[in-house]
Amino acid sequence: MTKADLIIIGGGASGMMAAIVASRLKKSVVLVEKNTELGRKILATGSGRCNLTNRFTVPERYHGADQNFISTILKKFDQFAAISFFENLGIVLKEENLGRIFPITDEAKTIVNALIFELEKNHVKILLNDQARRIEKDNNSFLVTLQSGQIIETTKIVMATGGQASPHLGTSGDAYYWLKNFGHNITPLYPALVPLEIKESWIKDLQGLKIEAKLFTTVGGKLAYEKTGDVLFTHFGLSGPAAMAQAGAIENNMDKDVKIHLDLFPEETTKSLDEKIAKIIETNGAKQIKNSLAGIISSNLAPAILSLLKIDPDKKSAEISKLDRIKISQILKNIELTISGIRPFKEAQVTHGGVDVDEFNPQTLESKKVPGLFVTGELLNVDGDSGGFNLQWAWSTGFIAGTNID
Repeated sequence: MTKADLIIIGGGASGMMAAIVASRLKKSVVLVEKNTELGRKILATGSGRCNLTNRFTVPERYHGADQNFISTILKKFDQFAAISFFENLGIVLKEENLGRIFPITDEAKTIVNALIFELEKNHVKILLNDQARRIEKDNNSFLVTLQSGQIIETTKIVMATGGQASPHLGTSGDAYYWLKNFGHNITPLYPALVPLEIKESWIKDLQGLKIEAKLFTTVGGKLAYEKTGDVLFTHFGLSGPAAMAQAGAIENNMDKDVKIHLDLFPEETTKSLDEKIAKIIETNGAKQIKNSLAGIISSNLAPAILSLLKIDPDKKSAEISKLDRIKISQILKNIELTISGIRPFKEAQVTHGGVDVDEFNPQTLESKKVPGLFVTGELLNVDGDSGGFNLQWAWSTGFIAGTNID
């Protein structure tokens, strides 16, 4: 039997952070990871570039838990603390649009390698290709039996296995079973930051088209969520950051009248857009209307829009009536689509839902029910927007757990 001050189940972002911080406090730490390498999900973030935080991190960019809980966590280790942490590891960072922070190398392995070096420098015992098979509480100690047969005794344990999103990276939600056994409540789990399935068949004809637009979701005619960004048309519906961000507003409302809307010109009013289109038509009267509109929207999208309005795409621009012209302006400001579903966990970036944060102390992330048990990262009932916010949550929660194991 091995004894350690702390055992961490899960070698992702929050698990490695907790291990580093605790080992710096001269604690003996065992880090258990079921994959053959640490940080697999980190390696996949930011298209392999690792968007490790966001300069504009605020509680409002997170969903699920009470905002006071989220605020408490972020205040203890915010985005600027994360930036300093990685700079102190020798990594040069850069800021891109919307406050997204990346390593200057544009390689996620820069981050993972630096974390592994720090773990090894601080003598963290790393067990790869292994996982917990039994976790028992015996008075003030935990006995953790691993798949390899090893038994580790510890007084503190951090659950950092991640949620159910992206199971191909090893995040299959293993810890939910153990947390339930310890008496914790798990809120309903849904895929988040995930593509959307659309009922309208004409969407499929635009597969591969990428545009920038404002997307907004309505439930029962009322605005539920909106985001501006890239939208990708697919064979099943919509993907891209702006579309994937809508899932949180949709998943709990599928039994209601839920719609998604595309505004292709969020910076224009319907009136100003109509004036632009009127000028285009006036200048290009001899052209087919589909070709005239190709000067303002994608040439692939123009025929689809005109067909929706029952306007002949081959019609001469000069023959378009004022009423039809106004209809074109209106639909470009509000293309309404019907949601038929969201894609599964295997296509999601994060999990919405998790262990109920009301059962954990936000100052330490220690369980109120089971002393010595800590939970970090995506396992908690908190998920963030895309853009580095979820990794920031991992760093913040890992840091807090790692500093409070005494």
